[in-house]
Amino acid sequence: MKKSILVLLIIVVVASGGYLFWSYGHAKASNSYSNGQSYTNPTPTPTASPSDSNSGQVQVVISNFSFSPATITIKSGTTVTWTNEDSAPHKIASDPHPTHTDLPGLVSQPLSQGQSYSFTFTKTGTFGYHCHLHPSMKGTVIVQ
Repeated sequence: MKKSILVLLIIVVVASGGYLFWSYGHAKASNSYSNGQSYTNPTPTPTASPSDSNSGQVQVVISNFSFSPATITIKSGTTVTWTNEDSAPHKIASDPHPTHTDLPGLVSQPLSQGQSYSFTFTKTGTFGYHCHLHPSMKGTVIVQ
């Protein structure tokens, strides 16, 4: 009697585990949960930085409340353009927050989705920047 209860319990546990495993795999394959809500797999943010900018221009994309790439290495005289792809507004500003004194002039107006801000780096050095509206968003420009 105890043996048959134990076998039945094992069958129930294995069947439940198999169902949960199948449900997770099915939801992942269809990008939706069993309740009908969908999700997107996050895309990793590149951390590699361009070594130089032969064109004199570098693009930084603002998306998912981050800068991509977060660190760039450029030559003096290069123009960096930040483009906001988030639905939330963002404001580019030199470190430190909130005074923006490391590189005066590197301060944009709030950028709505689709708007861009450009700044030409003429001084060599390493310059941190952030989103003034979301200070945890940080980036670095290394000017050689």
